[in-house]
Amino acid sequence: MYTLREPVVACSNATTDQNQASRDCSRPKDPDARTEATAAIPALGQWESQMLTYGQTHCAMLQTGIDQYGNIQSYDQMLAATYYDAMAVYLQIYQHTGDAKWLTCAQAAKVQYRDNYVMRPDGQGQVPGYWNFTNGLLMDYQINGDETSKTAAVLLSQNASYAADYTPLGWTESAAVSREVAYAIRSYLNTEKLGEPRRARLTDLVNQAFGHIDQWFISKTFRTNPNYAAYGIPVGVYYIQPFMVGLTMEALIMYYDATNDPLERAKVVSYVQVCLDWLWTNAWVPADGAFWYENDVPDASVPFFSQPGAPDLNLLIAPAYAWLYMITGNATYRDRGDQVFAGGVQGAYLEGPKQFNQNYVKSFDYVKWRQQAETATPAPAVSPVPAVPKTPIRKP
Repeated sequence: MYTLREPVVACSNATTDQNQASRDCSRPKDPDARTEATAAIPALGQWESQMLTYGQTHCAMLQTGIDQYGNIQSYDQMLAATYYDAMAVYLQIYQHTGDAKWLTCAQAAKVQYRDNYVMRPDGQGQVPGYWNFTNGLLMDYQINGDETSKTAAVLLSQNASYAADYTPLGWTESAAVSREVAYAIRSYLNTEKLGEPRRARLTDLVNQAFGHIDQWFISKTFRTNPNYAAYGIPVGVYYIQPFMVGLTMEALIMYYDATNDPLERAKVVSYVQVCLDWLWTNAWVPADGAFWYENDVPDASVPFFSQPGAPDLNLLIAPAYAWLYMITGNATYRDRGDQVFAGGVQGAYLEGPKQFNQNYVKSFDYVKWRQQAETATPAPAVSPVPAVPKTPIRKP
């Protein structure tokens, strides 16, 4: 038996009162206030310095339309620079540093993503499911009181692909659309914080997210469909992308905070543990300090080929390790998470704005949860899930 521990709730989840939420989230953190747990995080100083250096570079591009090499950016390039929610990235940097200049960076990202894309007259939230980014819009409303950001978040939750209530559930049953399901769940939960009622569809999509984890790691029934052939991936193979697993874990962790049902909370913990144990045992490449980007085998019983690590994506996965450590107190997840975090900080490519965003959009949670783990209070114990067996790795 291990003991679940209640997390210290993040500012965005602190209250359903909008005015109080704004006060809680707009108060910048003192960057000099360091607990022993935070100071012990490896590569934390490098994470912070790269945040400032590369953040300034990519912010300047969003503000001027010219990249660091002097190239004028097209509409598509400017939009691509906001992928993985640049608004949320820059607002978190503002909260971390207390420096208001980062608010102007978030504003520049908002123009590109919200105004020029989500809120276009011919769009109104009708974006592909993988472009459904609502964290930054929620934060902008909480911090700045921007009603248009609130409206945009609600429109995304209603109209983005796979989020609309009329979408047949059969379309999202397969783990092939796990990312779209995760982003839809996130949009539902974020708009609840904006005062919207709970969507009836939330329960269905959460259950499908649990089902995606089952398809990947428990029953291991996931197989690629014909759409994968366009990306050079064989059809009908057992296929895993660790960063996609990270996105599903993020959505379920948000759901954990939004439900008061102890059984549902325990289920989230168990399924996150399944993911993290499998990824560490099967996809972690110690020599590269990273998980591989993707891998496939003809059948789940066949060993994977060895693959190089992809540190650019570590920090989409690392926060779940800190969260599970915070919830359970099991230091194994702290120690593994520290390796994942450090590997991402030290090995990631940050010259591109998309890569910068994907490294910083969730890594603030890693730092936060590692710190909060030291003050988390005990909750009722639950039985751990069975260990996930290792899938052997074969050499090419």
